[in-house]
Amino acid sequence: MSETPAPTTATPDLHLCIATGQNLANLIPALQCGAREVWILQTPAMVASATHLAAALKARGVAVERLDFDDSAVATLHAQAAAIAERLDGRPVTINLSGGTKLMTLALAQTLAAHLATGAQEHLPHLVYTDTLRRRLDWLAPQARSEPMRAVLSINDVLLAQGYRRQGGSGGAESAHWQRGAQERERLTRFLGESAPGLERFFGVLNALAHAALGEPQGRWNPEQRFAFTPGGKASQALRLAQETAVLTWDGEEGVVWRDPEAAQYLGGGWVEEYAGLKIGGAPGREWAPRLSIEHVDTGTTNELDALVLHENRVLVVECKAARARDDKAADWIYKASQLARAVGGQLARPLLLSARPLGDEHRRRASEYGVDVLAGAELARFPDYLRRWMAA
Repeated sequence: MSETPAPTTATPDLHLCIATGQNLANLIPALQCGAREVWILQTPAMVASATHLAAALKARGVAVERLDFDDSAVATLHAQAAAIAERLDGRPVTINLSGGTKLMTLALAQTLAAHLATGAQEHLPHLVYTDTLRRRLDWLAPQARSEPMRAVLSINDVLLAQGYRRQGGSGGAESAHWQRGAQERERLTRFLGESAPGLERFFGVLNALAHAALGEPQGRWNPEQRFAFTPGGKASQALRLAQETAVLTWDGEEGVVWRDPEAAQYLGGGWVEEYAGLKIGGAPGREWAPRLSIEHVDTGTTNELDALVLHENRVLVVECKAARARDDKAADWIYKASQLARAVGGQLARPLLLSARPLGDEHRRRASEYGVDVLAGAELARFPDYLRRWMAA
Protein backbone atom coordinates (compact mmCIF):
# COMPACT_ATOMS: atom_id res chain seq x y z
CA MET A 1 0.00 0.00 0.00
CA SER A 2 1.24 3.50 -0.79
CA GLU A 3 2.23 5.93 1.94
CA THR A 4 -0.66 7.51 3.83
CA PRO A 5 -1.37 10.98 2.37
CA ALA A 6 -1.03 14.03 4.60
CA PRO A 7 -4.23 15.10 6.40
CA THR A 8 -6.26 17.96 4.94
CA THR A 9 -6.09 19.81 8.29
CA ALA A 10 -2.82 19.72 10.27
CA THR A 11 -3.10 17.61 13.41
CA PRO A 12 -0.47 16.77 16.05
CA ASP A 13 1.72 13.81 15.14
CA LEU A 14 1.33 12.36 18.66
CA HIS A 15 -1.88 10.39 19.16
CA LEU A 16 -3.34 9.23 22.46
CA CYS A 17 -5.98 6.49 22.36
CA ILE A 18 -7.71 4.02 24.66
CA ALA A 19 -7.33 0.33 23.83
CA THR A 20 -10.63 -1.19 22.74
CA GLY A 21 -12.00 -4.39 21.27
CA GLN A 22 -12.43 -2.48 17.99
CA ASN A 23 -8.82 -1.66 17.15
CA LEU A 24 -9.56 -0.32 13.67
CA ALA A 25 -11.29 2.69 15.24
CA ASN A 26 -7.92 3.63 16.73
CA LEU A 27 -5.73 2.53 13.81
CA ILE A 28 -7.54 4.39 11.02
CA PRO A 29 -7.24 7.95 12.48
CA ALA A 30 -3.59 7.36 13.36
CA LEU A 31 -2.78 6.38 9.78
CA GLN A 32 -5.07 8.94 8.16
CA CYS A 33 -3.61 11.79 10.22
CA GLY A 34 -0.02 10.70 9.72
CA ALA A 35 0.71 9.98 13.37
CA ARG A 36 4.39 9.37 14.09
CA GLU A 37 3.90 8.33 17.69
CA VAL A 38 0.96 6.73 19.51
CA TRP A 39 0.40 6.31 23.24
CA ILE A 40 -2.06 3.52 23.96
CA LEU A 41 -3.86 3.56 27.31
CA GLN A 42 -4.49 -0.04 28.29
CA THR A 43 -6.81 -1.19 31.04
CA PRO A 44 -6.21 -4.65 32.56
CA ALA A 45 -8.96 -6.08 30.34
CA MET A 46 -7.51 -4.57 27.15
CA VAL A 47 -3.83 -5.54 27.34
CA ALA A 48 -4.12 -8.11 24.53
CA SER A 49 -6.02 -5.67 22.31
CA ALA A 50 -3.41 -2.98 22.97
CA THR A 51 -0.67 -5.45 22.03
CA HIS A 52 -2.34 -6.14 18.68
CA LEU A 53 -2.86 -2.44 17.93
CA ALA A 54 0.78 -1.75 18.78
CA ALA A 55 1.91 -4.50 16.39
CA ALA A 56 -0.14 -3.00 13.54
CA LEU A 57 1.20 0.51 14.19
CA LYS A 58 4.82 -0.62 14.49
CA ALA A 59 4.50 -2.51 11.20
CA ARG A 60 3.69 0.86 9.60
CA GLY A 61 6.71 2.57 11.17
CA VAL A 62 4.82 4.34 13.98
CA ALA A 63 6.49 4.61 17.41
CA VAL A 64 4.28 3.13 20.12
CA GLU A 65 4.15 3.29 23.89
CA ARG A 66 1.61 1.40 25.99
CA LEU A 67 0.56 2.98 29.29
CA ASP A 68 -1.30 1.09 32.02
CA PHE A 69 -4.59 2.81 32.88
CA ASP A 70 -6.56 1.66 35.92
CA ASP A 71 -10.30 1.98 35.35
CA SER A 72 -11.41 0.36 38.60
CA ALA A 73 -12.24 3.62 40.42
CA VAL A 74 -13.55 6.99 39.28
CA ALA A 75 -11.12 8.97 41.45
CA THR A 76 -8.07 7.36 39.86
CA LEU A 77 -9.23 8.12 36.32
CA HIS A 78 -8.84 11.89 36.71
CA ALA A 79 -5.56 11.49 38.59
CA GLN A 80 -4.11 9.35 35.81
CA ALA A 81 -5.34 11.76 33.14
CA ALA A 82 -3.70 14.62 35.01
CA ALA A 83 -0.43 12.65 35.23
CA ILE A 84 -0.49 12.12 31.48
CA ALA A 85 -1.07 15.85 30.95
CA GLU A 86 1.96 16.60 33.11
CA ARG A 87 4.05 14.22 31.07
CA LEU A 88 2.92 15.85 27.85
CA ASP A 89 4.11 19.18 29.26
CA GLY A 90 2.24 21.20 26.66
CA ARG A 91 3.15 18.96 23.72
CA PRO A 92 0.43 19.03 21.01
CA VAL A 93 -1.61 15.84 20.98
CA THR A 94 -4.54 14.26 19.16
CA ILE A 95 -6.82 12.45 21.61
CA ASN A 96 -8.90 9.65 20.13
CA LEU A 97 -12.10 9.24 22.18
CA SER A 98 -13.40 6.19 20.28
CA GLY A 99 -12.40 3.55 22.85
CA GLY A 100 -12.87 2.99 26.56
CA THR A 101 -15.86 3.51 28.82
CA LYS A 102 -17.80 6.77 29.05
CA LEU A 103 -16.07 7.52 32.36
CA MET A 104 -12.65 7.08 30.78
CA THR A 105 -13.39 9.33 27.82
CA LEU A 106 -14.89 11.97 30.12
CA ALA A 107 -11.80 11.87 32.31
CA LEU A 108 -9.56 12.40 29.31
CA ALA A 109 -11.74 15.07 27.72
CA GLN A 110 -12.25 17.02 30.95
CA THR A 111 -9.10 16.56 33.01
CA LEU A 112 -6.41 16.07 30.39
CA ALA A 113 -7.86 18.59 27.93
CA ALA A 114 -8.32 21.16 30.71
CA HIS A 115 -4.67 20.87 31.73
CA LEU A 116 -3.47 21.30 28.17
CA ALA A 117 -5.81 24.25 27.59
CA THR A 118 -3.75 26.32 30.02
CA GLY A 119 -0.91 26.43 27.49
CA ALA A 120 -0.51 28.20 24.17
CA GLN A 121 -3.34 28.18 21.63
CA GLU A 122 -1.38 25.99 19.24
CA HIS A 123 -1.05 23.38 22.00
CA LEU A 124 -4.79 22.87 22.41
CA PRO A 125 -5.59 19.13 22.07
CA HIS A 126 -7.37 17.81 19.01
CA LEU A 127 -10.27 15.54 19.98
CA VAL A 128 -11.46 12.96 17.46
CA TYR A 129 -14.09 10.23 17.39
CA THR A 130 -14.14 7.47 14.75
CA ASP A 131 -17.63 6.83 13.37
CA THR A 132 -17.09 3.48 11.65
CA LEU A 133 -20.73 3.09 10.58
CA ARG A 134 -20.76 6.43 8.73
CA ARG A 135 -17.11 6.01 7.77
CA ARG A 136 -15.94 9.39 8.94
CA LEU A 137 -13.79 11.09 11.56
CA ASP A 138 -15.68 13.52 13.78
CA TRP A 139 -13.52 16.24 15.34
CA LEU A 140 -14.82 17.77 18.56
CA ALA A 141 -11.92 20.20 19.06
CA PRO A 142 -10.33 22.59 18.40
CA GLN A 143 -13.12 23.09 15.83
CA ALA A 144 -16.16 20.91 15.30
CA ARG A 145 -15.91 19.28 11.88
CA SER A 146 -16.15 15.95 10.12
CA GLU A 147 -14.00 14.42 7.41
CA PRO A 148 -14.49 11.27 5.34
CA MET A 149 -12.58 8.19 6.34
CA ARG A 150 -9.91 7.55 3.72
CA ALA A 151 -8.82 4.13 2.48
CA VAL A 152 -5.68 3.76 4.60
CA LEU A 153 -5.77 0.07 5.59
CA SER A 154 -4.15 -2.93 3.95
CA ILE A 155 -5.13 -6.55 4.61
CA ASN A 156 -1.99 -6.90 6.71
CA ASP A 157 -3.00 -3.87 8.80
CA VAL A 158 -6.40 -5.40 9.51
CA LEU A 159 -5.03 -8.84 10.40
CA LEU A 160 -2.36 -7.47 12.75
CA ALA A 161 -4.80 -5.11 14.48
CA GLN A 162 -7.21 -7.97 15.08
CA GLY A 163 -4.49 -10.25 16.46
CA TYR A 164 -3.86 -12.46 13.43
CA ARG A 165 -0.87 -13.26 11.25
CA ARG A 166 -0.74 -14.91 7.84
CA GLN A 167 0.19 -18.57 7.66
CA GLY A 168 -0.32 -18.95 3.92
CA GLY A 169 -2.26 -17.80 0.86
CA SER A 170 -1.37 -15.26 -1.82
CA GLY A 171 2.30 -15.69 -2.45
CA GLY A 172 3.33 -19.14 -1.18
CA ALA A 173 4.26 -22.07 -3.42
CA GLU A 174 0.95 -23.84 -2.66
CA SER A 175 -0.98 -20.71 -3.55
CA ALA A 176 0.98 -20.27 -6.79
CA HIS A 177 0.15 -23.88 -7.78
CA TRP A 178 -3.55 -23.29 -7.03
CA GLN A 179 -3.61 -20.07 -9.05
CA ARG A 180 -1.98 -21.78 -12.07
CA GLY A 181 -4.63 -24.49 -11.92
CA ALA A 182 -7.39 -21.89 -11.57
CA GLN A 183 -6.15 -20.11 -14.68
CA GLU A 184 -6.18 -23.37 -16.65
CA ARG A 185 -9.76 -24.05 -15.54
CA GLU A 186 -10.98 -20.47 -15.96
CA ARG A 187 -13.28 -21.08 -18.94
CA LEU A 188 -14.98 -24.01 -17.21
CA THR A 189 -15.23 -22.14 -13.90
CA ARG A 190 -16.89 -19.13 -15.54
CA PHE A 191 -19.40 -21.41 -17.28
CA LEU A 192 -20.32 -23.22 -14.06
CA GLY A 193 -20.85 -20.00 -12.12
CA GLU A 194 -22.63 -18.05 -14.83
CA SER A 195 -24.84 -21.04 -15.73
CA ALA A 196 -25.69 -21.85 -12.11
CA PRO A 197 -29.44 -21.18 -12.60
CA GLY A 198 -29.64 -24.22 -14.92
CA LEU A 199 -27.20 -26.49 -13.14
CA GLU A 200 -28.35 -26.57 -9.51
CA ARG A 201 -29.32 -30.26 -9.50
CA PHE A 202 -26.32 -31.24 -11.59
CA PHE A 203 -23.96 -29.70 -9.02
CA GLY A 204 -25.27 -32.22 -6.49
CA VAL A 205 -24.64 -35.12 -8.85
CA LEU A 206 -21.10 -33.90 -9.60
CA ASN A 207 -20.41 -33.53 -5.89
CA ALA A 208 -21.55 -37.09 -5.21
CA LEU A 209 -19.47 -38.58 -8.07
CA ALA A 210 -16.41 -36.62 -7.02
CA HIS A 211 -16.66 -37.90 -3.45
CA ALA A 212 -17.13 -41.44 -4.76
CA ALA A 213 -13.99 -41.06 -6.90
CA LEU A 214 -12.05 -39.80 -3.91
CA GLY A 215 -13.28 -42.82 -1.95
CA GLU A 216 -14.21 -40.68 1.04
CA PRO A 217 -13.92 -41.20 3.91
CA GLN A 218 -11.41 -44.06 3.39
CA GLY A 219 -9.49 -42.18 0.69
CA ARG A 220 -9.22 -44.97 -1.91
CA TRP A 221 -8.89 -43.34 -5.33
CA ASN A 222 -11.46 -44.70 -7.84
CA PRO A 223 -11.42 -42.43 -10.95
CA GLU A 224 -14.00 -44.33 -13.05
CA GLN A 225 -17.55 -43.27 -12.19
CA ARG A 226 -20.94 -43.42 -13.86
CA PHE A 227 -23.97 -41.14 -13.93
CA ALA A 228 -27.39 -42.68 -13.37
CA PHE A 229 -28.48 -40.89 -16.58
CA THR A 230 -27.01 -39.37 -19.73
CA PRO A 231 -26.41 -35.67 -19.03
CA GLY A 232 -27.87 -33.24 -21.55
CA GLY A 233 -28.33 -29.51 -22.04
CA LYS A 234 -26.09 -27.30 -19.90
CA ALA A 235 -24.85 -30.36 -18.00
CA SER A 236 -23.44 -31.85 -21.21
CA GLN A 237 -21.89 -28.47 -22.08
CA ALA A 238 -20.21 -28.45 -18.69
CA LEU A 239 -18.83 -31.96 -19.20
CA ARG A 240 -17.51 -31.12 -22.67
CA LEU A 241 -15.73 -28.08 -21.22
CA ALA A 242 -14.39 -30.25 -18.40
CA GLN A 243 -12.97 -32.63 -20.99
CA GLU A 244 -11.44 -29.78 -23.01
CA THR A 245 -9.87 -28.48 -19.79
CA ALA A 246 -8.49 -31.99 -19.09
CA VAL A 247 -10.35 -32.25 -15.80
CA LEU A 248 -11.95 -35.55 -16.85
CA THR A 249 -12.84 -37.65 -19.86
CA TRP A 250 -16.48 -38.28 -20.73
CA ASP A 251 -17.76 -40.99 -23.05
CA GLY A 252 -20.76 -38.88 -24.08
CA GLU A 253 -23.15 -41.06 -22.10
CA GLU A 254 -22.96 -42.15 -18.46
CA GLY A 255 -19.25 -42.81 -18.00
CA VAL A 256 -16.59 -40.38 -16.75
CA VAL A 257 -12.97 -40.84 -15.71
CA TRP A 258 -11.51 -38.21 -13.40
CA ARG A 259 -7.98 -37.03 -14.27
CA ASP A 260 -6.71 -37.03 -10.66
CA PRO A 261 -7.86 -36.28 -7.11
CA GLU A 262 -7.26 -32.55 -7.64
CA ALA A 263 -9.71 -32.59 -10.56
CA ALA A 264 -12.30 -34.41 -8.47
CA GLN A 265 -11.89 -31.91 -5.64
CA TYR A 266 -12.34 -29.08 -8.14
CA LEU A 267 -15.61 -30.34 -9.69
CA GLY A 268 -16.74 -31.61 -6.31
CA GLY A 269 -16.89 -28.01 -5.07
CA GLY A 270 -13.56 -26.25 -5.41
CA TRP A 271 -14.82 -24.48 -8.52
CA VAL A 272 -17.04 -22.27 -6.31
CA GLU A 273 -13.93 -20.86 -4.63
CA GLU A 274 -12.27 -20.35 -8.02
CA TYR A 275 -15.38 -18.64 -9.42
CA ALA A 276 -15.37 -16.22 -6.49
CA GLY A 277 -11.68 -15.57 -7.10
CA LEU A 278 -12.21 -14.83 -10.79
CA LYS A 279 -14.90 -12.26 -10.09
CA ILE A 280 -13.07 -10.66 -7.16
CA GLY A 281 -9.85 -10.53 -9.15
CA GLY A 282 -11.59 -8.58 -11.90
CA ALA A 283 -13.01 -5.93 -9.56
CA PRO A 284 -11.06 -2.63 -9.51
CA GLY A 285 -9.84 -0.76 -6.44
CA ARG A 286 -9.66 -3.65 -3.99
CA GLU A 287 -7.01 -5.77 -2.29
CA TRP A 288 -7.77 -9.42 -1.85
CA ALA A 289 -6.21 -12.67 -0.69
CA PRO A 290 -7.45 -16.10 -1.84
CA ARG A 291 -7.10 -19.26 0.23
CA LEU A 292 -5.72 -17.40 3.20
CA SER A 293 -4.56 -19.33 6.26
CA ILE A 294 -4.33 -17.22 9.42
CA GLU A 295 -3.28 -17.87 13.00
CA HIS A 296 -4.32 -15.94 16.09
CA VAL A 297 -1.19 -14.79 17.89
CA ASP A 298 -2.65 -15.30 21.39
CA THR A 299 -4.36 -18.67 21.07
CA GLY A 300 -2.54 -20.28 18.14
CA THR A 301 -5.94 -21.07 16.60
CA THR A 302 -5.78 -21.33 12.81
CA ASN A 303 -8.52 -20.62 10.30
CA GLU A 304 -8.82 -20.96 6.54
CA LEU A 305 -10.44 -18.13 4.60
CA ASP A 306 -11.64 -18.95 1.08
CA ALA A 307 -11.28 -15.27 0.18
CA LEU A 308 -10.78 -12.00 2.01
CA VAL A 309 -11.51 -8.73 0.21
CA LEU A 310 -10.57 -5.24 1.43
CA HIS A 311 -12.12 -2.11 -0.05
CA GLU A 312 -11.99 1.34 1.58
CA ASN A 313 -11.14 -0.13 5.00
CA ARG A 314 -14.07 -2.57 4.88
CA VAL A 315 -13.60 -6.33 4.83
CA LEU A 316 -15.61 -8.98 3.00
CA VAL A 317 -15.00 -12.54 4.24
CA VAL A 318 -16.18 -15.09 1.67
CA GLU A 319 -17.00 -18.67 2.62
CA CYS A 320 -17.55 -21.10 -0.31
CA LYS A 321 -19.51 -24.35 -0.06
CA ALA A 322 -20.69 -27.00 -2.52
CA ALA A 323 -22.02 -29.83 -0.37
CA ARG A 324 -25.73 -30.31 0.28
CA ALA A 325 -26.81 -27.98 3.07
CA ARG A 326 -27.99 -30.43 5.70
CA ASP A 327 -29.56 -28.76 8.73
CA ASP A 328 -26.64 -29.10 11.15
CA LYS A 329 -24.00 -28.44 8.49
CA ALA A 330 -25.65 -25.29 7.13
CA ALA A 331 -26.08 -23.93 10.65
CA ASP A 332 -22.35 -24.46 11.25
CA TRP A 333 -21.47 -22.68 7.98
CA ILE A 334 -23.53 -19.65 8.94
CA TYR A 335 -22.21 -19.46 12.49
CA LYS A 336 -18.60 -19.86 11.36
CA ALA A 337 -18.94 -17.20 8.65
CA SER A 338 -20.42 -14.75 11.14
CA GLN A 339 -17.91 -15.31 13.92
CA LEU A 340 -14.87 -15.39 11.68
CA ALA A 341 -15.78 -12.18 9.86
CA ARG A 342 -16.25 -10.31 13.14
CA ALA A 343 -13.00 -11.68 14.53
CA VAL A 344 -11.00 -10.77 11.42
CA GLY A 345 -12.55 -7.43 10.49
CA GLY A 346 -14.51 -6.22 13.51
CA GLN A 347 -17.34 -3.77 12.84
CA LEU A 348 -16.04 -3.09 9.33
CA ALA A 349 -16.47 -6.72 8.23
CA ARG A 350 -19.23 -8.44 6.28
CA PRO A 351 -19.55 -12.24 5.91
CA LEU A 352 -20.79 -13.80 2.66
CA LEU A 353 -21.70 -17.44 2.17
CA LEU A 354 -21.50 -18.71 -1.43
CA SER A 355 -23.20 -22.09 -1.80
CA ALA A 356 -23.50 -24.13 -4.98
CA ARG A 357 -26.57 -25.81 -3.48
CA PRO A 358 -29.79 -24.01 -2.46
CA LEU A 359 -30.44 -23.03 1.16
CA GLY A 360 -33.87 -23.34 2.73
CA ASP A 361 -35.90 -20.54 4.27
CA GLU A 362 -34.98 -21.53 7.83
CA HIS A 363 -31.26 -21.29 7.08
CA ARG A 364 -31.75 -17.96 5.33
CA ARG A 365 -33.56 -16.61 8.39
CA ARG A 366 -30.69 -17.81 10.58
CA ALA A 367 -28.18 -16.16 8.22
CA SER A 368 -30.11 -12.88 8.43
CA GLU A 369 -30.09 -13.05 12.24
CA TYR A 370 -26.31 -13.53 12.22
CA GLY A 371 -25.73 -10.80 9.64
CA VAL A 372 -24.49 -13.23 6.97
CA ASP A 373 -25.26 -12.52 3.31
CA VAL A 374 -26.11 -15.61 1.22
CA LEU A 375 -25.90 -16.38 -2.49
CA ALA A 376 -26.94 -19.99 -3.03
CA GLY A 377 -27.76 -22.18 -6.00
CA ALA A 378 -28.95 -20.14 -8.98
CA GLU A 379 -27.98 -16.94 -7.13
CA LEU A 380 -24.27 -17.66 -7.65
CA ALA A 381 -24.50 -15.99 -11.07
CA ARG A 382 -25.36 -12.73 -9.24
CA PHE A 383 -22.10 -12.63 -7.31
CA PRO A 384 -20.50 -9.95 -9.56
CA ASP A 385 -23.53 -7.68 -8.96
CA TYR A 386 -23.30 -8.32 -5.22
CA LEU A 387 -19.62 -7.43 -5.25
CA ARG A 388 -20.25 -4.16 -7.08
CA ARG A 389 -23.02 -3.19 -4.63
CA TRP A 390 -20.85 -4.02 -1.61
CA MET A 391 -17.98 -1.92 -2.93
CA ALA A 392 -20.29 0.99 -3.75
CA ALA A 393 -22.13 0.96 -0.40
